[in-house]
Amino acid sequence: MINTDSILDPTQLLDDLRATYLSQLLVAGTTRFDVGQVLADGPLSYELLREKFGIQERSATVLLTGLCALDVLQINKDNLVELTDYGREKLLPNSPYNLRGYIGLGALGADVQKMIARLEQDSPGDDISFVYHQDAGPSALDDPEISDALTRAMAARARNVAPAVAKRLDLSTCRHLLDVGGGHGIYSLELLKKFPNLKATIIDRESPLKVAKEYAEEAGLSDRIEFCFDDIHTYENQSEAEVVLMANILHDYSEQHARKLVKHFAGQLPPLGRIVILDAFLDSIPEGAPPISTGPRPVAAYSAMLFSVCEGRCYRLDEYQSMLSEAGLKVDENVGRVPAHGCLLTGFMSKSSFD
Repeated sequence: MINTDSILDPTQLLDDLRATYLSQLLVAGTTRFDVGQVLADGPLSYELLREKFGIQERSATVLLTGLCALDVLQINKDNLVELTDYGREKLLPNSPYNLRGYIGLGALGADVQKMIARLEQDSPGDDISFVYHQDAGPSALDDPEISDALTRAMAARARNVAPAVAKRLDLSTCRHLLDVGGGHGIYSLELLKKFPNLKATIIDRESPLKVAKEYAEEAGLSDRIEFCFDDIHTYENQSEAEVVLMANILHDYSEQHARKLVKHFAGQLPPLGRIVILDAFLDSIPEGAPPISTGPRPVAAYSAMLFSVCEGRCYRLDEYQSMLSEAGLKVDENVGRVPAHGCLLTGFMSKSSFD
């Protein structure tokens, strides 16, 4: 298993890796969508800006969140999108200090052109998503080799984060953990290591579960894990697991499907059961504001990366809170923090819901 005393924080390295996606949004926003020109005469509403760009809500949210995180855009007191002073100086066509031409050189790159196409089409690259729907189009996970490589890559990141997750979560009163889309199983393994009375069920596709079985055998924990090959969208919990873990899974899906997943598993919780969401959260927005967060900047970059390969994005703290609340759960106000901008948010099923 993992030696938790020797792990160095991976956050900066992952931030540097993902930063290129924020650069792609900057070039796209300066060239194809030209926010400097579009906003030159003053602020516009989110809806009107979307209309001028000709893009869907997810694309607009990812793009404008990235530009706000880069401090070239902001939301004013009237909930309109406007250029910051910094943005006006660097992006307005008539500014003597504008960097439009220099930034625009980035549009010569193939990666930026792919990002622009994805923003225009509101779909992952090549229309192939890294998520699975039984009744949807092609998924990269249909290919066993791609799925195996992706699962092991995600396991590498999880090994850097899972020990901190186990330290932050108290599952001492729980007997059964349901790991939704748990793939490699690293989070379950670390929690089983810490809590000897805990058992786990990992739900995923066949290829990821092969990797999870391999890792569980290496850790000597196979006898405490059920490996369940099933569709997470329709899975029915037979174990009455007290805790459902959704680790870096909801951001793969559209907001609609993410909300459905939370409701689906909340409806199967026993009294006092809980759902734990582990993910990187964007900052909340004020009530009534357009769906544009201001950061953190590394999470805005991560959101752009996810946008490029799946149907989701990073969600804001208030969005995750509303997912849990709408599913009938009481949201814990305490948000746990782990490396790589990971946040732990818990929603509890109250006993009164079953009275």
